[in-house]
Amino acid sequence: MQASLILVNGKIVTMDAAGSIAQALAVGGSRIVAVGAKPDVEPLRGKNTRTIDLEGRVVLPGFIDAHVHLDCAAAHTKLAASCHIPPVDYVDVVGRTGSLEAILNFVKQAAQETPAGEWIIGQGRFSLEVDGCSPSKGQLDAIAPNHPVMIRYSAHSQLLSSKALELAGISRDRPTQEELDEVAPRARVRRDPATGEPTGVVNECIDWIFRRRCPWKYDELRHAIRQTCGEAVRFGVTSIHEFVSWPDSARIYQELYRDGELPLRVQLCPCVWGMQRTVEMNSLLNLGLQTGFGDDWIKFGSAKIFVDGEGRDENGVAQEWPRITQGRLDGLVASAHGAGIRVMMHATSREGQEMAIRAVEAALREFPKSDHRHRIEHFAGDYWPEGLARLERSGIIPVPTPYSSLGWYGDAWLDSALPGEKVVPYRSLLDGGFMPPGNSDCMGTEPEALNPWWSIWCVVARKTRSGRSICPEEGLDVLEAIRLYTTYSAYAGFEESSKGSLEPGKLADLVVLSDDPFEIPVDALKDVHVETTIVGGRVVHE
Repeated sequence: MQASLILVNGKIVTMDAAGSIAQALAVGGSRIVAVGAKPDVEPLRGKNTRTIDLEGRVVLPGFIDAHVHLDCAAAHTKLAASCHIPPVDYVDVVGRTGSLEAILNFVKQAAQETPAGEWIIGQGRFSLEVDGCSPSKGQLDAIAPNHPVMIRYSAHSQLLSSKALELAGISRDRPTQEELDEVAPRARVRRDPATGEPTGVVNECIDWIFRRRCPWKYDELRHAIRQTCGEAVRFGVTSIHEFVSWPDSARIYQELYRDGELPLRVQLCPCVWGMQRTVEMNSLLNLGLQTGFGDDWIKFGSAKIFVDGEGRDENGVAQEWPRITQGRLDGLVASAHGAGIRVMMHATSREGQEMAIRAVEAALREFPKSDHRHRIEHFAGDYWPEGLARLERSGIIPVPTPYSSLGWYGDAWLDSALPGEKVVPYRSLLDGGFMPPGNSDCMGTEPEALNPWWSIWCVVARKTRSGRSICPEEGLDVLEAIRLYTTYSAYAGFEESSKGSLEPGKLADLVVLSDDPFEIPVDALKDVHVETTIVGGRVVHE
């Protein structure tokens, strides 16, 4: 056979079990056909073979982001105005509003240009809520009295103007908690303790506000998703586990694939309970789909469940609380488990994580299965030895989120941690035999997390964004950190036979780097650039 693509004269870090380093690699169609020294691939060269001379550059398997909300990140970077402080540098965003004055000017300008009654939306970081730069409901009302305005602090918390509250049907007396629970389980409307009037801050209410629909037009969302997919492959991401935020997003990924515009592989992971629920569990079960249905480009991945929620109370104190009863959670997990559907459970609180473990334990008693690969998202944000022991016994995969937990939340953790506590204990996880997958949890709040090198830097350097050291004893070396985004993420997606390492027979998903991450200073890791991204033997970024 003849190779369609050959890469030579490089440092090809295969990430195989033996830790092999090769100098050349050959691709035939969408698969790797040979890896080794230059003489090993030369016989495969033909007149139509394209050759890339690596000139000593490093090649890695393509990165797999095993927890991302790329459609939501797309909408809130390409369609909402950026209210991030500090400003975003790594992805394209709408405007730069790095202060309270700038945010108010954005809203004022948008009100002049937008027809009355249409939404004005700004996206900030979660810290915007507490850093003194957030507008108040009254300020929004004063400059945009005829527009519903939302300033999005995060996926879980938003600030609404009075017009937005009115449009969403939120007032002093409505909705009741029972009404909210029907649409957005355990969502919370924050009200002034003295007057009972809504403050404008809401938690977990996005389904109530938009009733499971995207606030932007279909064509706008399609363009934004396509653009953000392009940014992801520019960072070396070749596959994603995508928690689709709206049904339109699933349609858009299929359209991009059919039109030849999809540059990366997608596992669709719809939510069946909690925030941005896109399908009811019974409806999913009635389709008869199992995890893995589809092809190498688009497949059904899992059912997402939000076990708990988060926000700040009327006094600004951070809180976490369950969004589901143990009985209902047990039922959802058992039905998915019995039907061959992997579940991914969002659980940030100890109570929520305990509930998630119990649900899997109960499902395994009812229907024993050794290789289910159910996951608890954000588990191991702290060190809980008993919980890890139970995860090991039950075969549950912990999925900590390094960039948020170390980079952004790290300073707050350091200021409040008790002696002996640990945060995101990767060394303990690997020493315990776990394979936590690499992920960004990118949803627009921290859009630079879409770049895996930020998370890799956090895991190796063990530093917060401000540069403070955070539990350095739990750090990994560079190879181990890269393994999170390659072999471990492939395993978490039931794809270790086709992804995660550069070996003959596997998909030709790989990246060529600007720098050798094994030779540069640790703090330079976050600045590594991907020069070329190849997916299925096709160059999608160069």
